[in-house]
Amino acid sequence: MEDNQVECRRCGFKWAVNAEKRNRKDLLCISCRAKPAKVIQYGKLRCIPHNGNLNDKLQPIDDTGALVFVGVRVCGHTDCVNPKHIVAG
Repeated sequence: MEDNQVECRRCGFKWAVNAEKRNRKDLLCISCRAKPAKVIQYGKLRCIPHNGNLNDKLQPIDDTGALVFVGVRVCGHTDCVNPKHIVAG
């Protein structure tokens, strides 16, 4: 099984692969290939997660620490920045 091991070029994680890929040095593991979600679909709801900073309550904040899109989220997700899901309150 050691012969079919490959090492991630970014983080060094090792995992088993097919024999034809075992000599490749350009592979990335699944964690290194992951990208942040742009839209999360919950049935008919389409939430847009905040890709910036969050406070301790997981609410989106800007660089100065002020809340972004202040209000109650009707979807129930505190990091959602979809304007259709925010009711001023």
